Amino acid sequence: MGVNSEKKPIAAIVPESIAYAVAAAKGSTEETVERLSQDRAALTQLVQEHRILKEAIERAPSPYCVYTPDDRLLATNSAYESLHPALPKMRNALAPGQRVHYADLVREQIKDTVHTDDLESEVQRRVQSQRFASGETVERDYGDRGVFRVVKYRLTSGGTAGVAFDVTELKKREADLLKAKIAAEEANDQARIALETERTRKVQMRNLSQLGEWLQSCQSLSELFRVVECFMTRIFEDSSGELYVYSNSRDMLDGSCEWNRNGAIQAHIHPDDCWALRRGRMTHFGPSEIGITCKHVVDIPDLSDGREYICIPIIAHGETVGLLHIRFSAETTADATLFEETIMPFAVRCAEQISLAIANVKLRDELMDQSTKDSLTGLWNRRHLMNQCRHALAEAERDKHQVSVIALDVDKFKPFNDLHGHDAGDTVLRHIGEVMQSIVEEGEIAARLGGEEFLVLLPRSSMEEARERAEVLRGKTESMIIDYGDAALPRVTISAGVATAMPGCKNGPQDLIRASDKALYRAKDAGRNQVMTADELET
Repeated sequence: MGVNSEKKPIAAIVPESIAYAVAAAKGSTEETVERLSQDRAALTQLVQEHRILKEAIERAPSPYCVYTPDDRLLATNSAYESLHPALPKMRNALAPGQRVHYADLVREQIKDTVHTDDLESEVQRRVQSQRFASGETVERDYGDRGVFRVVKYRLTSGGTAGVAFDVTELKKREADLLKAKIAAEEANDQARIALETERTRKVQMRNLSQLGEWLQSCQSLSELFRVVECFMTRIFEDSSGELYVYSNSRDMLDGSCEWNRNGAIQAHIHPDDCWALRRGRMTHFGPSEIGITCKHVVDIPDLSDGREYICIPIIAHGETVGLLHIRFSAETTADATLFEETIMPFAVRCAEQISLAIANVKLRDELMDQSTKDSLTGLWNRRHLMNQCRHALAEAERDKHQVSVIALDVDKFKPFNDLHGHDAGDTVLRHIGEVMQSIVEEGEIAARLGGEEFLVLLPRSSMEEARERAEVLRGKTESMIIDYGDAALPRVTISAGVATAMPGCKNGPQDLIRASDKALYRAKDAGRNQVMTADELET
């Protein structure tokens, strides 16, 4: 069969040679060679096309290879050779006419990346994978030469062809994109955490401000303890705790209030029972802390089962006045960073507010005592008595009930003072004050007006009830035994006068006290050591 030997463009040559090859392939290889040998022009053209195709494959930027049916390397291009720098050495080690086996090439390629025990099994796996190649893409890492996606497919001759595509830059971009995505997610998480933290802090500051405002408005420790219980239940709703305050003797701490503890607060604890009081600073107990519980914590073992608590000394003006104990739930302590950076500092600020409020209430009580209490006897003074008497009379006028007072005086106190001295006289006055405090009930006032003059205000007592109370007071005073020095002082007696304001009488405090004084003077004139009422004086 003749072929025009006129030089043609490559695009025209290739289709024509393919058609000729298809026609020639209908016979055996020997027949095809015989026919080409008889048609020199066709042979020349076929050689030219072969060179063109070989050059095209050789110069292709993508690695390309062809393996025989028995897995031996048949053809490659420069890009493929660059992926396997050991190929020239492996070829030189073979006898003429022999080809490199795929298994040897794989072994040389992965020997430094696969454990020795697993090397042969991995080589055989790749050989089998090539023999049954189906055109699927496999990613291979060639180290510093880059990352390639390899596609292998079977030929009708039984061999295998493969082409690889450099995806190093793509992988780098994917990695950069993934890194950027992770960084964006982390930034988003940090922003979310920061926002949540800021919201939490705003809520905490609002709660802290409200707590401070309520605490500063308290006029007594009992009010303060109710405020603490209410606020701590609300701002630490997932926690429980207790507040202890030093007793006046400072040898114990009294259980003052608790929240979410179902009444499990201890009535008293010793200062040495708490590590925070011993060390003078906050103590944190938890799984990541030193596992030694305070003695006052009786229901948490030394080896914590996940529960955590803090003990915060309540310090005001440099003096420890109490202890705040808070137990946290597992949900509260789950986020360790949030717990340590937000919740614990907030608890400390709450303790500071409480300590300041306790100090203020105690200072207010001390100032009140100084302005309304008699320093010698501990009884109320004239100023406080007059205020309370005014309130009692106004209440009696509104509710239509009686108000009574008992005025009393120590009999012959001036000669007693002159004979035994003022110190002995002060001792007598203190004992009389103790007797008066023993007979008054809630809402009643025992006061020292000055010198040896005393008065008892009974806001809801009739004259008969007040007279009975005065007789009890007189009897107790008469039976007192007062030790002074090495001996007992002589017996002391009192005289008392009782007056009562009836509903609608419009009497003021001075009128009521003046009436009781008249009855008192009448009791002294009648012989002392007795009780006289204003009614008896009129009779």
